[in-house]
Amino acid sequence: MKRFLLPLILTATAASAAGKIDSKVTAFMQTYCMSCHGEKKHKGDFRVDTLQISQTAADAENWQLVLDNLHLGEMPPEDEKQPKPAEVEPVTEWIQGELRRAALALSGQKGEVVLRRLNRFEYENTIEDIFDVRGDFTVGFPEDAVSGGFNNNGGALMLSAEQLGEYMKAADFILSRAIVTKPRPETRLVTFTLKDIEDRRKAREEERLRRLGGKDDPGYTLTPAEKKRREQQKATGNYGEPFYPPWGQDMLIPVMYKKPDTKEFLQVREPGWYRFKVVAYAVRNEGKIMRLQVSHGSDNREEPQTIAGITQLTDETPREIEYRVYLQPNQRVQVSMLDGTNWLPGSRILEDKSPAIAIKRIEFEGPLIDQWPPKGHQAIFGKREIANIDEADVPQVLRDFAPKLFRRPVESSVVEEFVAFYQQQLKEVSALDAFKLTMKAMMTSPQFLYHQEPADKVDDFALANRLSYFLWRSMPDDELMRLASQNALSKPAELKKQTARLLADPRAERFLRDFTGQWLQTTKVGEMQPDKSLYPEYDEDLERAMVQETQLFIRELLVNDLSIANLLDSDWTILNDRLARHYGIEGVSGNEFRKVSLDKSKSVRGGLLTHASILSITSNGTTTSPVVRGVWLLERLLGTPAPPPPPDVPPIEPDIRGASTINEQLARHRDIAQCAACHAKIDPYGIALENFDVTGGWRVNYRALVEAKNGRKTLGEGKPVQPTDKLPKLGSFGGFTEFRSLLKKNETLVFHNVAEKLATYALGRSLGFADREHIDQIVQSTRANGGGMRTMIGTLVMSPLFRRP
Repeated sequence: MKRFLLPLILTATAASAAGKIDSKVTAFMQTYCMSCHGEKKHKGDFRVDTLQISQTAADAENWQLVLDNLHLGEMPPEDEKQPKPAEVEPVTEWIQGELRRAALALSGQKGEVVLRRLNRFEYENTIEDIFDVRGDFTVGFPEDAVSGGFNNNGGALMLSAEQLGEYMKAADFILSRAIVTKPRPETRLVTFTLKDIEDRRKAREEERLRRLGGKDDPGYTLTPAEKKRREQQKATGNYGEPFYPPWGQDMLIPVMYKKPDTKEFLQVREPGWYRFKVVAYAVRNEGKIMRLQVSHGSDNREEPQTIAGITQLTDETPREIEYRVYLQPNQRVQVSMLDGTNWLPGSRILEDKSPAIAIKRIEFEGPLIDQWPPKGHQAIFGKREIANIDEADVPQVLRDFAPKLFRRPVESSVVEEFVAFYQQQLKEVSALDAFKLTMKAMMTSPQFLYHQEPADKVDDFALANRLSYFLWRSMPDDELMRLASQNALSKPAELKKQTARLLADPRAERFLRDFTGQWLQTTKVGEMQPDKSLYPEYDEDLERAMVQETQLFIRELLVNDLSIANLLDSDWTILNDRLARHYGIEGVSGNEFRKVSLDKSKSVRGGLLTHASILSITSNGTTTSPVVRGVWLLERLLGTPAPPPPPDVPPIEPDIRGASTINEQLARHRDIAQCAACHAKIDPYGIALENFDVTGGWRVNYRALVEAKNGRKTLGEGKPVQPTDKLPKLGSFGGFTEFRSLLKKNETLVFHNVAEKLATYALGRSLGFADREHIDQIVQSTRANGGGMRTMIGTLVMSPLFRRP
């Protein structure tokens, strides 16, 4: 409740640093605020006659909250006496003037100064960009704490002794991969077919029988029926285990259970990039889409496979499907059929006529080596090989490498400390081990693990790091460092040019995925799996498509600089056929995602609030929750978060029997006095989304499990959805489309929220009052120039806020 009460804790008797409070403001406070927050009665334990304003940033924040709530119409509460617009206008004008005065007076204060560590994602990307090393070397790192909605907030990024130990382990792994002491690996190409796999299987079976003396001993006594069945299978070469039956010159994957892979034909010994190609087509499918998935990973079934891609096959025309994948030692690439029969015993494979996928051939090549010595080795030593490096060269190697690793010029005294450390280690270990220990010390030093910035200003090197870690989530490249060394990056034209360059680079995808996932919480999709008995249509394919839609939607806004207003409503979205079917949108075929125009007369889709990803993460897997959805919308989209619930208030329990609607359940909470005000703000935003179910599908009635005559529960319809309510100061709505129209009147809030989220993420700190004027200017400039997301990012980078210490 504190957030709602705080705006009312200001008194008409408080003295302003600029003079007396305007008499109209005094009268307003006396009339509409003092009765609840005066000397005799002070709700929320606040007294309005003991506080001052505008002498500190915290005081000014109080006035900002008053202004926000007056603009939103949230104060005074609707059940209290309401001021007329003519009374509110002079109050808001005076507050805005007071805030401008306070901003000017406090403008000399720096932003929140924190020592900010690289978070896990930044660390991994930085290692990849310096050393070209990938792997699970951060698996032992503790999770980065979240503050302000993001896990790169310096105020929450602590460094414990335990984590320092994990950094040391990671450095050992990274250096073992980066520094090469052996010859260049051979790149091999193998081509094989399913027949080759079958031949090897049969050869293993024959060898097994040979060792058993020709007797097929299963390890137990066979029954007469089992003996007869085995004899029949052997006569046809049709064993109990599923196998690949012939299809002309090719062979089939007959069941989803069988997943041919590369391991038998080319063992992955070296980490790196590999090329995988499969030529395949669908058979016996009668026009039905057959999906072929290519994935890679380890043999451990407990570890999830990484999906390289899914291809839809519709006929017997062979398709070449090729991927470039990064593999760790002992990993393999495998092919799997996602549609068709799950499993059949070998005795039924030949006569089965189910849809299947035929494989003509598989090619596997690697490791693919673009340069030797590899990138990481050259970053440290140049093109010199270890055997040709003299001990006397090492000090200069360290001097050359330190600025790359520490991402700015390094004082000679700092480098000489590491040189002295290396020379000390030489007394105990070999030259190579001494060098690795020295590199390990550098990689666990604050100069590498933390963002280093001068205390008094953001110089060009700090600017280069801010820009690259914002848009690439990694270190500056050579061009940024060169410009920084020339003090040229801070020139407006150059900074604008570099911002555009970074956004056009493939590394900007890191920013898109990370920012979108944290801001909109799409990383949580799948955490609460929908109940299969209620939502049998939900599967992994749909889940992946949900996340893809939202990520690609934000990408479309950025790449084409589309208006941020599209977040509220759009006449397009990004779909593939699976998600289009889920939404009931016709005319979309194929697994590839593409921009689809929406017929608004036929579909409610458009904008983030209709994305299945958003609707899924704000549900619990069994039922939807207007409270969770309302909180998400207020916090993530409008930027007006609701306060946390008071203690000792029970949560709403899921009801899957259809016995009551969510509206009726929420009414129980509204009857609790301390909950009423908050739920009046939260509930309407969630109730408006009730026509969307747990999976983001559209519904008119709730789903329920109904008990049949045989005692089993079957899927049936519950009570009708009631998506009606009213928004404070905006009016009533009778459904989602009316609600969205009302919400669009608060479009400015969305622009402000996106600007604040981007700034918080870019700067790695929470925003304060002194930052508000800059945010306002960024929003005004963005809207004046078309409202595009790329425009907003560029405006943020060019803003004094981005270069503020």
